Amino acid sequence: MVMSPLILVVIVSFVLVSVAVRHGDDVVSDTYYKDSRLYHYSAEQDQRAKAMNLAGMILFSPEDKTVSLDLRGDLPGYPESLVLVLSHPVEADLDERILLQEISTGRYRGQVAAPLQHRWYLQVSPLGEQESEAQWRLKGEINFNIGNGVPLKPVEQ
Repeated sequence: MVMSPLILVVIVSFVLVSVAVRHGDDVVSDTYYKDSRLYHYSAEQDQRAKAMNLAGMILFSPEDKTVSLDLRGDLPGYPESLVLVLSHPVEADLDERILLQEISTGRYRGQVAAPLQHRWYLQVSPLGEQESEAQWRLKGEINFNIGNGVPLKPVEQ
């Protein structure tokens, strides 16, 4: 009888610790880096995209789970493939990287596995090892409850 409250506290503590470990906060993935105790944002990719007058229009097709991108700008040559990153605003486990292949000059197409519903953040960049190493990037945000297409542009600083 005397030990039961202590045992209950120990059990509840283990449950709370396991929930905290299993459902921790998601990590921010962008061009931020840590310098001492300060966080800095690098906008070089956005500035390069703006200097090249890059813009795009992305259109999702929920019927066949495809995505198409029309890219325009002052590029010396259009890349053969691009990477589209779909980032869920809440659950990082739902994030998806989609390879977009060039089907004609400035037109790209790829397959989507993520559910095309609710809101997503979009980022398009040339195919590379990491998003932070790409020469340029375009960003946008789509809400599938409103529509299936959205323009992409460099982030304004």
